[in-house]
Amino acid sequence: MHTYSLGKMKRLLLSFTFMIGGLGMVIAQDSIPEQPAQKQLAKAPFESGYFIADQTVSLPPARTLEFIIQHDFGTFQQKWSDLWGIWGSSNIRFGLNYTITKDLEVGIGTTKNKRLQDFSLKYAIARQRKGGFPLTITFYGNVAIDGRNKSQLGNNKLASDLDYGSLVQDTAFRHSIQNQIVQNDTNFGLNYITYNQATGLKGANSKDLGSLFDKTFKGSYRLSYYAEFMFARRFCKEFSAQLGISYMHYNLVDQVEMANNHVNGMRNDNLSISGLGRLKISPQTSILLSYSQPVFTYLNTAPWPNASLGVEISTSTHAFQIFLTSANGLVPQETAMYNYNNPYNGFILLGFNITRLWTF
Repeated sequence: MHTYSLGKMKRLLLSFTFMIGGLGMVIAQDSIPEQPAQKQLAKAPFESGYFIADQTVSLPPARTLEFIIQHDFGTFQQKWSDLWGIWGSSNIRFGLNYTITKDLEVGIGTTKNKRLQDFSLKYAIARQRKGGFPLTITFYGNVAIDGRNKSQLGNNKLASDLDYGSLVQDTAFRHSIQNQIVQNDTNFGLNYITYNQATGLKGANSKDLGSLFDKTFKGSYRLSYYAEFMFARRFCKEFSAQLGISYMHYNLVDQVEMANNHVNGMRNDNLSISGLGRLKISPQTSILLSYSQPVFTYLNTAPWPNASLGVEISTSTHAFQIFLTSANGLVPQETAMYNYNNPYNGFILLGFNITRLWTF
């Protein structure tokens, strides 16, 4: 009898303990303050990740493949003789982008001018929310490789301390180089001349130029880099705007840089500030306006700012943009470093972008 009573008491005590513990858990759960629900995402400020010659903060949905065609015609300067640039020299780029997650996109592309091959990454850092965070912030970066034959790059630096005695056999050519090095140091503060400069000097010949070129050219001269932070807001269903701040670097700059002297001695870096605005005039049609200004430039010299005006027609899987712009660089660093079309003097060209999306 005693054993039975003791067992019964143990069971009652165990049941009471579980009941008190469960009650405590319920009370503890009720005492934890509820986390505020995250604000709903605002609709993307732009229909496409491309905006004429610029990038936007927008990314396609996750697991989406995007195909892009970018085409710029020649400038209007020749008028009827080349049908306002349509028959003139053009630049074309084909690209493929894939959105790995809703916040991360990678891409590749190939461009006609300079045979550029580019590899890009875009990452959404923050997104605008209704009644919450006011902006969408995205980072975009790329690396571009100049795929032309190295003799076409040809602007590698010939340092003043090269052993010209063994590399250059022609005496007149060797003396011309030494004189040009002195002039570059005096006029620009440079301790080198460029290969392209050397080709125009007295006594220049293919054998000596070949020796200089092979001695000094580096594969890294083909590379350029671009990085941009973009800040955008959808103010209402009709209007969105974006501010971009970008940095670009070229391991090798073009000879024309010295001729224009726009940054006093062939600077390899530049900064750019851009502004984009989109006004929707119907569910599928928008007016596009953009302006980008290189920072390292002087008045009345290149690189010139890029001003653009266009129209976009979009659906859930397509976007078509037709526009007037001044720059014909389809990789963004080309616009800020090598835009020799002055929009204030009427150097305007016609272009279009087409994007197509496939979701997997």
